[in-house]
This record gives sequence, structure tokens and C-alpha cells, in this order.
Amino acid sequence: MGLTNIRIQHAVGQGFFHAAELHEGSALRLRYVYDCGAMTKYQAARSNSIKEYLKSAGARSKIDLLFISHVHADHLNGLPQLLDSKKGVAVDTIVLPFFNVADRLIAYARDAIEDPATLLDDFYREFVIDPTTALSGFRPRQILFMVPGGPDSPGAPDVDGGRPEGPDGHDIQGLRDEKGQVTWKPLGRGWINSPNGRPRAESALPGPIVATLPDSIGLVSPSIDPNLGLWLLSPFVDPAVDAQQAVFFRALLKALNHGVSAKAKMKAAALKPWLAVSANLRDLVTNRAGDLTQAYSAVSKNLNITSMCLYSGPLPDGVVRPEGHYGTFGTWNAQGKGGIAWLGTGDAALKEKARRRRFLAHFCKLLDEVVTLTVPHHGSEGNFDAELLTKIDPSFCIVAADAIGTWRHPGTAVVQAVASHGLFLSVVTSDTKSCVREEVMIG
Repeated sequence: MGLTNIRIQHAVGQGFFHAAELHEGSALRLRYVYDCGAMTKYQAARSNSIKEYLKSAGARSKIDLLFISHVHADHLNGLPQLLDSKKGVAVDTIVLPFFNVADRLIAYARDAIEDPATLLDDFYREFVIDPTTALSGFRPRQILFMVPGGPDSPGAPDVDGGRPEGPDGHDIQGLRDEKGQVTWKPLGRGWINSPNGRPRAESALPGPIVATLPDSIGLVSPSIDPNLGLWLLSPFVDPAVDAQQAVFFRALLKALNHGVSAKAKMKAAALKPWLAVSANLRDLVTNRAGDLTQAYSAVSKNLNITSMCLYSGPLPDGVVRPEGHYGTFGTWNAQGKGGIAWLGTGDAALKEKARRRRFLAHFCKLLDEVVTLTVPHHGSEGNFDAELLTKIDPSFCIVAADAIGTWRHPGTAVVQAVASHGLFLSVVTSDTKSCVREEVMIG
């Protein structure tokens, strides 16, 4: 009886929808999703992909872990259909980066320009106003906000001295199966805290448990057979640039004060307290999108918002186990040359050397296991550097993208870099023939 990870990159067009299951023998151990959305132009492809997933998962099945990489609508606007209370699946735990108000407003402003129909999306608007409240509507048991581990972060979890090390101050874990074993548990160095500063998440309060975790803490699914090891889901948070957010706030203040008398103009020091009032934030995103798009123009050429990457694969523990990989990439069938893990990069700004080095250092002990890499930001040249291919050395690269205006997704330089490294590039569009399905095995 072995461990099998089945994962699918769904054909949703310009967007992202990755769904996977972990099986031990014939038993389902874990079901997880990383992002679910697409731009309005591809809403039919998005809807059809979600319908196919729901049909496969079964009526009112449960997703153990839902990961949201970042705020852009094309990565999360499929959630209302996916988690619909009547026709969708339920969700136990939602994991996402902590997005401050600047992150959320910058993303919303971008979408208002590039995909104006997004402004009519009630869920997305509520998410921008208050992610916790918006996600609580799906009735998860837990909402976990990931934050960067900082310059002294120990990086992704590993086995220290042959024994996995757990975090401190937590009562966070997955559901229990029929035998009473948890489906997943946190692993790594650091503290788990609730947003109000108490060291333990308050499960007795109404609504979901809400907690914050450093990205040095991952989530592992223990096998029933201990000889199969642990399956690790390890995040990395690539944060926004503070200086960039300051530029946005200055431009927003200018837009809000336009046409206002000198006496009534808002002072710079008053802007953030003003935005902290839910009613003001709601009015801004509902009625004053023009002010947001004007402010966005100040940062759009140098844009980076917080984004969460995710490793999904074995936790290296020094034990050599038989591994296998088989994938269908569009109409092509292929087997990986080594490793069985998947590494998703969201919209991380990995072209910038310092950020790329932090990303590589965070995952350094896991990179040998990576067989499939998703290229950041739909294959944008502005988020990619060929060092990713050299250091990670995957067998396959995936770009989730489709035609949008003059966008170059994937960029020519990205395609050339992948080809020159002798790697396979699969572009997943809105055409179901481009879908990627991988099955990897341990034992």
C-alpha cells in the first residue's frame, strides 16, 4: 500500500485552478486546492472546470485545505461556485497570506482597470473590504494567515536530527479520520498566534478559528503506514514592497482630496485610520473606484503585491523510498526524470534577485524533490529569472495563461529560457485539451 498524489491543473484560461488529492492505498487522506479563479473573459471555462471538479469530488465533499496565493480576482473569483452551500464542496481550513489594506486596494484597482466586470463581483468586493468576514461566509472551521518568517527565518520545515519538530503555542490541526488520526498537522519552527495576540487560537468563539503563522511552519499529512513518511505542504510568502505601498497611499490621498476645500482636505496622517473604518473602505471600493485606479497608476509599472508560493511533496527525512511520476501534459504523456513534488509560485516577484534568493533559500532542502514548477505570474517576464530553472531543475514547467489583449503570457524570454534548459513547457489555457494531470507515487 503506497502513497499517491493526484493533481490537476485545470483549463480555466487566464487564471489559476490547481486541485489535488492524497491517497494511501485506496483511502483518501487529503484533498486540497490552490487558487480558483479566472478573468471574466474566461468565466465559461472557469465555471465548466469547477463543475467537472465538483462532479469528480462528489456532492458535498470536503476540501481539507484551500490555499489562496494572492488578492487578484483571477485567482479567487471561482470560490463562490466551488464552495456553494448547495451545489459545491465544503471547506475545512483556508490558508492565505496576510494582506494589508494596501495590498487589497492595489489589487482591486488593477482589476478595475484590466477586468472591469470584477467590480460587479460581490464576493471579491467583500474580500477586499475584509478577507476574514468574506471567507467566513463559506463556513470554514479554520482560517490561517501566513506571514513572512523574516530575515532570521529557518525556512521550510525539515527533519532535525531525525525527528520532525512542531511549532509552539497552537491547537491548529486537520480533521480526524475514521481511525482517529489527524489528516494534517503543523510542522516547523515558530509560533502560531491568534490575531488578538493570545497564544492559542480561540476555538470556543463563534465563527472559524483564526490564527497567524510564520511561513516557516508547513502542514504535513502523516501516513497511516509510517514507513511512507510525511507529505508536506509548505508555503512561502513573498511580501509587498513597503515603499511601493507608500507611493500608492500618497496618490490615493491626492485623489480623495481632489475637488475638496482646503479646510476639508484629509491629512496624510489621517488616511490609514480612515481606511481602518469598515464603512469608509466599503464606500471607497463601492463608489470611488476611480480614485483607486488613479492611485494605481502611480505604482502600476513597478507593481508587486503579497503572494504565497506552495511546495507539495515529500518531507525529506533521509530515507530512500521508491518514487514514481507520470503526467499527461495536454496531449503529451511524460515521466519525470527525478523527484515527485510540485512547486507553485503564484504571482511572486522572483525576477528581483533578493526576493528570488529568499525564495530559493526558504525551499533549499526541498528543491531536489521538485519535478513540476509553475512559472510565476502566468509566465510574465517581469516575475521570472532563468536562475529558477538552474537551481530547481524541474522536469516540467507549467504556465496557466490565455490571450488577454497584448499581454505576453508566457513571455518570449520565458519560453526561450525553458527551451534552452531542455525542459518541457506546458501552457494551460481555456481549452480542456491543455489540462495537466499528474500522478506521483511513493512506495
